[in-house]
Amino acid sequence: MTKLSAPGHPFQYAWHVPDLDKAIDYWANVAGVGPFFINEVDSNTMEGFQYRGGDGNLQMRVAWGQSKEGQIELIEVNSTEPNVYHDLVPKDQVGFHHIGIWSDDYFADKALLTERYENVMDMGTNTNICYFDTSADSGNMLELIERNDGIIGLFGMITKAAEEWDGTKPARTMAELMGG
Repeated sequence: MTKLSAPGHPFQYAWHVPDLDKAIDYWANVAGVGPFFINEVDSNTMEGFQYRGGDGNLQMRVAWGQSKEGQIELIEVNSTEPNVYHDLVPKDQVGFHHIGIWSDDYFADKALLTERYENVMDMGTNTNICYFDTSADSGNMLELIERNDGIIGLFGMITKAAEEWDGTKPARTMAELMGG
């Protein structure tokens, strides 16, 4: 295996949580991380979404918050079909699920990782985000995320909100992040 296009430390750390609101409360009021921005995700809106090489169905609420060391992602799965999150963490438990890494050459990195690991979830043809089951080597999965202007801008706004956060209103909507 040769090197990935953007080697280095992970920038995102993600947990599966059965109760997103409770998890946000912990991270904000105990760990001091926030605010968190909640996004609803429905795989039915993603062209080419796949779970373990076939069609999948995934509805979830995701919340992103920025700590000084990296982004914290909290994931509450609301659909009942098999999914990449419950492959590692039982649906009623909190557990660390994956690290997120950048890719500056998404398709080359995806091919490189596919040589060694199973691509267990592909977020679709227009998203350029996929997951690899690296649990045998690391105990968790790896999320490959194409570094592009859109996602850098989104995550930059989350970082700015964290830098300005005064501890109030730890759970916020994406519309609030976007200024709406």
